[in-house]
Amino acid sequence: MTLFNRLLLIIFGMGLVPIIPTACFLFYYQSVAKNNIQTLHENMARMASVMISHKTDELNRRMYTMWEPGADYLSRAALKKTLDRNPEFLFMAFTGPDGREILSAGAPEIKRLFGYLDISRNELFKRAAKTGQPALGEFELLYNLPICRLIYPLESGHYAFAVVNLRDLFIKLAMQKMGATGGVFVADPDGRVFMLGGDPRPVDQNELKMFFLSRFRSSRELSGRDADYIGSYSKVPGFELYALTLQARWEAFRGINLMTSLIMFFLLGISTVFYFSALLLSRRLINPVGELIEGAKRVSAQNFKVPVGEKSDITEITALLKAFNAMMREMNRYHGLQVEKMLEEKQKVELLISLIHDAIILSDLKGELLYANAAARVLLGLKDGEPLLQEDEPLRRKVCALVQLKAKTKGDVMEMPGPGGRGKKVYRVSMQVLSSKTSRPGIFMVLRDITLEAEIQRLKEELFHSVAHDLRAPLLTMQGYIRLLENSRAVTEKSSGYIANIKNSSSRLFEMLENILDIAKMEAGSVKPHLAEIKTAEFLGGVFENFKALFEQKNVKFLFEPGSAPAVFKGDERLLKRVFDNLLSNAYKFTPAGGTVRLCAESEKGSVSFCVSDTGPGIPGGRLKMIFEKYRQLRGPEEEQQGFGLGLAIAKKIAEIHNGRIWAESETGAGLKVFFTVPGK
Repeated sequence: MTLFNRLLLIIFGMGLVPIIPTACFLFYYQSVAKNNIQTLHENMARMASVMISHKTDELNRRMYTMWEPGADYLSRAALKKTLDRNPEFLFMAFTGPDGREILSAGAPEIKRLFGYLDISRNELFKRAAKTGQPALGEFELLYNLPICRLIYPLESGHYAFAVVNLRDLFIKLAMQKMGATGGVFVADPDGRVFMLGGDPRPVDQNELKMFFLSRFRSSRELSGRDADYIGSYSKVPGFELYALTLQARWEAFRGINLMTSLIMFFLLGISTVFYFSALLLSRRLINPVGELIEGAKRVSAQNFKVPVGEKSDITEITALLKAFNAMMREMNRYHGLQVEKMLEEKQKVELLISLIHDAIILSDLKGELLYANAAARVLLGLKDGEPLLQEDEPLRRKVCALVQLKAKTKGDVMEMPGPGGRGKKVYRVSMQVLSSKTSRPGIFMVLRDITLEAEIQRLKEELFHSVAHDLRAPLLTMQGYIRLLENSRAVTEKSSGYIANIKNSSSRLFEMLENILDIAKMEAGSVKPHLAEIKTAEFLGGVFENFKALFEQKNVKFLFEPGSAPAVFKGDERLLKRVFDNLLSNAYKFTPAGGTVRLCAESEKGSVSFCVSDTGPGIPGGRLKMIFEKYRQLRGPEEEQQGFGLGLAIAKKIAEIHNGRIWAESETGAGLKVFFTVPGK
C-alpha cells in the first residue's frame, strides 16, 4: 500500500469514527420504532377484543332481563313484544329441550332463510345444553349484515334462539382507523374476515389461519393482494373469534423509513465531503513527501546538487523541506572532504602495505585475484606493476592451490616451494573468509615467511637432541659412581646428604634428556603405540596409589572419581601412564597445601574421557593453548623454573598418536582442568 493510500485511509477512517456510532444508533432507533408500531397494533387488537367481549356480555344481560320470572314467554304476543323492544334481534325462536322449533318470528327474509328450525345438531346448542350457559357464535355476513347466533337456556328447560345484528359493533370497530390502509377487523379461526359493505378481504384466508395457529401475536410478513401487511390479533374470551388489526407495511413504517433515509443521506453526504477533504489533505501532504523521497534517492545516488522544492501549504512541511535542502548542502560539503580524506588514507594504506614484508592476497571465492601487495606478487610470480586480469587462469589456479594447501595443513604453518621453484619456503598463514553480506564475498590471506625462524628452530632442536644424546653416556657413568659412593662404608652422615643431592640432580637431568629424545622420536613418527585392552579401574587405581603418598606429604587432598567410565578400553599402558604422571606432577607442583586434586574418568560418545583438576592459581584464557607447546614453562608463583617445559607437549603427542585429543579449561585463580580422551574399544 502506497503512502498516499495509507494516509487517505487513516484520515478518512478518523472521519468515519463518529459516523459509525450514528449509523448504529439509527438502526437501533429503527428497530425500536418498528417494535413500538407492532406494540400499538397489539394494543388495538386487545381493545377490539374487549369491545366484542363487552357486546356479548351486553347481549347475555339483555336476554337475562328480557322476561320477568313466571311470565308466559312462549306466545306470539310476548315474542313480538321482545322483537319490537330489541331491533338488533332480526329473528328469534323458542325450541324445546330437544332443540326443535316451538315458536318463531322475525324479519320475513330471515324467517324464510331458516324455515323450520331444528338446532339439535348445532354445536352452539350442544354447548349451551352441556354448560347451561348462553352460547354465542357462528358469525357471518347475511344480506351484507354482520350477524351472529345466540342460544340462551331458559329456566323452563326451553331454549331461545336469536339471530343478532352486530352492525353497531362493526361500525365502532370500523371507526378505529390506522392510517389510510389500516383498521380493526373480526375474523374466525378459519381466517374468514367479516367486513361491512362486503369489502374484499385484504389478506389471504389460509395465511390468516396459519397466523392464528402460530405462537406469535404480531407479524410483519402478511402477504395481501395489493401490498404486504403488518398485523396483530387477540382472541375474544369465551368465543372462537379473533380481533384483528391490519395495515399496509409501507404505510406503517413510512415515517421510520423516511427518517432513516434522510439520516442515511445526511451521513452519506458527510462521508462524501469528508472523503474529498481527506483526499485534498492527503495530496497536500503527499506531494512534499514525494519531493523528499526523490531527494533521498538523489542523495543515495551521491547526487547532492539538485535541491527539493520548498513550496508547501503547511508551514511545518515547508520547514522540513528547507532543512532537507540544508542537509543536502552540508552533506555535499562533507562528502567532498571525505573523498579527499579517503584518497589520502588510501595512499597511506597502500604505502604501508607496500612496505610490509608479509604477502597479502585478496581473492573472490572462485580464486580470481582482487589484490596482491609486492610480497604477494613475488610469491605468485607476478612482475611489479603487472595488471591483475580477471580471466588469468594460471594465476587463478595458483591462488586456489594456496587455499587448498592451507585447508589440508594442520595448524597455521605450511611448507611450499619458493619463488621460481627454488628451494623450500615455510610460511605462517592466516586466512579468513569475508562475510557473504558484503557486495563481493572473498578470501583474505596473509602469508609470513618464517623460513629463517623454522631453520633456526630446527638447528636448535638438533643441537638439543645432539647434546642430550651425548650427555646420556656421561650421566649414566656418573649415576653408577653415585651408587658406588652410596654403598661405600666411608660415607659419613654429612657426605650422604651431598651424595643424595647429586643423585637427585642427576636423575632430574637424565629425565630432561629423556623427554627431549622422546619428543624428537614422536615428532619423527618413530613412536608407535602398542594397543592392548586396559582395565580402567585397575589402571587408574595404580596411578592413584603412586601419587597418593606424595600428595598426603604436601597436605593436598587427592580424590579418585571413576564415574561412568567403561570397564575396559584400548591403549598403550606405558605411554598413557606417562601422560598421567606429567599431568599429576604439574597438579602437585601448582596446588598449594590444603588444596584438592581430582582424577576423574567418564564415558563420552564412544570414547573415554579423563580429567585431572586442581585448585591452584589457574591460567589466563589466552595462555591455555600455549601450555601444550614445546619449551613453554609453567611456573608457579613461588616455584623456580625446572625442566624445559616438555611434559604437556609429550602428553599432547601421546594423545594424538592414540587418535585422541587433550585440552585445558581454566580461569585465573580458579584452578586448572586438563581433559584427555582416547577412543573406546
